[in-house]
Amino acid sequence: MSERPEVVLPQHLDEIDAAFMTKALRASGHIAGSNAVVATEECGVGMTAGYFSAIKKVKCAYRDPTEARDAFVVKAWPPFEILPKEAIAAMFVKDIRAYAFPGARFYPRPKTHLAAFDESDNRWALVMEDADSFAEHKVHESEMTEAEVMSMIPKMVDVAVAWEGCETGEKARELEALGVDFWASDANLAIYKQVMPGGAKLFDRFTASRGSTVVGEPTWDASVGPGFAELFTTRLDAFFARARPENGATCSLSHGDLRGDNIFFCEPCADYPDGWLCIDFQLLFRGPVPSDLAYLMSSGSVLPEVYAEPALSRVLSAFYDQFMQRTSLYKGYTFEAFVDEFAMMTMVPIVYYVGMGAAFWQGGALRNELPTRIELGGKGATEADLAPEELRQRMWWRKAFANYRANLIRFGLYDRLKALPETQAGLGPWVEVPDHLR
Repeated sequence: MSERPEVVLPQHLDEIDAAFMTKALRASGHIAGSNAVVATEECGVGMTAGYFSAIKKVKCAYRDPTEARDAFVVKAWPPFEILPKEAIAAMFVKDIRAYAFPGARFYPRPKTHLAAFDESDNRWALVMEDADSFAEHKVHESEMTEAEVMSMIPKMVDVAVAWEGCETGEKARELEALGVDFWASDANLAIYKQVMPGGAKLFDRFTASRGSTVVGEPTWDASVGPGFAELFTTRLDAFFARARPENGATCSLSHGDLRGDNIFFCEPCADYPDGWLCIDFQLLFRGPVPSDLAYLMSSGSVLPEVYAEPALSRVLSAFYDQFMQRTSLYKGYTFEAFVDEFAMMTMVPIVYYVGMGAAFWQGGALRNELPTRIELGGKGATEADLAPEELRQRMWWRKAFANYRANLIRFGLYDRLKALPETQAGLGPWVEVPDHLR
C-alpha cells in the first residue's frame, strides 16, 4: 500500500531528510511544486515515544517564503523491537491507516501529509504536523486535572456512540478493513500471552523492591498481593472473557493508548474544534464502552486526586450520563455494569507494562542495563548513574505504578483474579528471577 507512490518510502529514520520532506510536502499540496525544503533541523521526541516506531521531529526551512507550517513529526520502522516483527508490522499498518481514516467519527488528530507503507519491502512512513508547535502536550510531568479530563469526555463519548455495536454490520467491516481486532479476541490475547511470561516474575520482583523511588511504599506484594503479575498472566483469558460481546459486553472503538504523552490541548479552532487531539493509533481495538476512559484514568496521566474519590466518581458519572443520553443500542446499560467494565479495562495498561515491558525488566535483571538496573541489576546502580532520559522514564513509571496500585486495590482486582481458573495454554516461555534477586 502506498497512497503517495511518487514518494519513495524510507526503511530507516535517517532517510527522512530535506529531499524526502520536499517530495512528501509537495505531494500533499502543503507546499507548491516549485518550492522546496532546503534544510531540516531535527530532534527526538522523548521517553515514551518510539516503542513501536522510530520517531523524530523535523523543522523545515523552505526555499521560498510561505505561510505553510514548518514543524512536523515523522515516523519510520523502530530500531528496537519489543514485540515480534509481525506484531509491530500489524500495529504500524493500523497506525498509518488510522491517520488516513475519515475524521467525522474518529479521534481528533494532527493533520497528516503522508501515511503510507510497503510491507513487502519493510518501508513505512508517517509525516504529520507537530502538535507541539501549536498545542500543549500533556506529558507525564504535568498530569491532567479533573477539568481537563472533563473537557475530553464529550468527544470521547462521540467516538463511543459512533462505534457502539461495532462487533457486527457495516461498522465491523470498516474496522476490520482498518485492522482493528477485539481486545479479548483469541488472536490479540495470544500476543500478550506470548510475551507476558517473559516479564511477569521480574515485574513481581521489581514491584516488591523496598526503597524503590518507582514502586513506593507499601510494595505491591504487601498492598496488592504476592505474585500479582504471574497470577494475572495465567488468568488472562478468563479475566478478559467478560470483555467479549458474545458474553454480554458492550462494544465500541478504543484508542488503546490514550495517555498523557499522546494527548494535546489547544484553543478550539476550525482545524481542531474539540480543543484537544491525540496521536499514536497502533493499539486501536474494539472493546467495552469505557475502555478509553479506563486507560486514561489508569496510566499515570491524571493527577492522583483525579483518580481518587470523589473525583473518580464524578468523572465516571459524567461519561456515563452523556453516553446514556445518546446511545441507541445500550439503553439498558446500568451504571453498575459500566463501572464493572471500567474496572476490568483498567488492567489493559498493566498488560502492556508486563508484556511489552519485558525487555526492560529483563534488561535490568539479566544484563544490568536500562533504568530497571537499580532495582534488578544487583550491581549497586543508583539514580545518580542514570541518564536524563532514563530518569524521565522512571518518573513516568512511578506515576503509573501508583495509579495501577490504587485501581487494583479500589476495585478488588487481585481477589477477582485469584477466583478465576488458571491456564498455561498458549503462554510463552517463562523468564525466572536470577539468583542475585532471590
